Amino acid sequence: MNPGCMTRLSAFVLLIVALFVTVTRAQEQVELLGPAFESRSAGISLRPFANAKEIQNAAVPDQVVQFVSDERRWDLKVSRIRLTEPVPLVAYKDAEGRTKPGLVEQTVQQIKRTLPGAEVLREDTTNIGQGEVGLVIVRYAAGSAVRLAQHALIQANDQLYYVLEFTTPGKPKTDLTEEDPREAEAVQAMAQMLDSVKLLDLGAIRQDQVDRLIRTRALLVNWHPKRLRESLVPETWLRLVRNGKDIGYTYVIEEVDEPRGTASGGVRIGVRSRTIPDDGFQVDTESWLQVSYDRRHEDWSNVAVVKSLKDGRVDHSSEVGTSRRHSRPVADELDKRQMSMLESYILEVKSIGKSATAVPVKRELPPMYLPQALGHLLPRILPLREAKSYMFYSYVNEQGELMARYVDVGPEQSVTLDGSTVRAIPIGDRIKYDGSVTTHWMSPDGKYLGSENRDAKIQILPTDRATLEKLWKDADFSRPAAVNKSAE
Repeated sequence: MNPGCMTRLSAFVLLIVALFVTVTRAQEQVELLGPAFESRSAGISLRPFANAKEIQNAAVPDQVVQFVSDERRWDLKVSRIRLTEPVPLVAYKDAEGRTKPGLVEQTVQQIKRTLPGAEVLREDTTNIGQGEVGLVIVRYAAGSAVRLAQHALIQANDQLYYVLEFTTPGKPKTDLTEEDPREAEAVQAMAQMLDSVKLLDLGAIRQDQVDRLIRTRALLVNWHPKRLRESLVPETWLRLVRNGKDIGYTYVIEEVDEPRGTASGGVRIGVRSRTIPDDGFQVDTESWLQVSYDRRHEDWSNVAVVKSLKDGRVDHSSEVGTSRRHSRPVADELDKRQMSMLESYILEVKSIGKSATAVPVKRELPPMYLPQALGHLLPRILPLREAKSYMFYSYVNEQGELMARYVDVGPEQSVTLDGSTVRAIPIGDRIKYDGSVTTHWMSPDGKYLGSENRDAKIQILPTDRATLEKLWKDADFSRPAAVNKSAE
């Protein structure tokens, strides 16, 4: 074989080897990352590490999502930092020439305060597809274990940052090797996750929210007393079905709340429910929801009894909530003789009883706040003639927080419910912009036909008392009891 052929053959072999190495590295990268996660409401998408369990915790302010792996002891938190004043990514000089810490330096200072003795391994910036990113990596002791924490600070603008906090097992101090394979893999995973980050345009979402709120404001004006009274159904029995299997029932009472003393009239809704999922527990709840016609006064109470079907252990919890809208005269700052009316709209929620441990909630409410009773009636008091979208703010008991509620009335269509095909109007209902959708089905003449959440594989189907008594021999359809608000 002549030298020219040998040279061409060697080049071909080297090309094959290079391609093999490239493909192998790509496969290794794919193995470190899982499917993409996207939050349109938060404005970010990324690929977390492979085999990660997703956790949504709305009770943590500004946390977008959390991913965990119990097996590997990996934990990734994705959060937003919204600043009241602009702060650059790294240290800068102010107008007087003094050096001020940027967000990277502030993060290191905070870590040193909260984790005394933490070893700072890296404190600088790097570049990814979204621009410059601050990186802070520390190793610290957590009891008898050592943890490695990687913080990535991604700047959307001077007042909005996204933070990726990736915590994994760290190298013990007794390990004298130069590199720990677990730490090396975690650093590689973090680099790949950062490469996958995309910041989304929030402009379209903001405009959609504005349009929804405008329609909601107009809608609230039309919720007059006659409309609310006509929507009430004295008694309703509902089946709770998951994967085709009955897991519980709900009994609902709806009635007019007559004026008493200085209190204006409104509506009262009582709900009694029993759920027996597959986890060996029986959950019984009783609720009363009251609201005045003008929505200036609201009261509600929830009682839950959780019983273990294995050992008979019983746990009780109860909660009461009120919202009040008050107006009071306030003197003008420039001319004390001039008075104007200042309105406050406040929500207060607290647990009741000796075992109550939850911190009381007190929130100032927006005009589009939806009282609990109206949230229950919502599918029946929305206009169904044309497809429209709305946005409310609701208090979510499970999260203990006020959250945005998005509602979409769709066009009439055919749907199969409980084995029968009917014409119905869908109402999509979700908490958070990209939250799981529960669809309420309404007949064209405004009759409730049922609800379903395909993510949870749960259906709520109207039925009658006789059917529930056959399904549940010890069913309780008595009037829900009220919470003793004076309990200590």
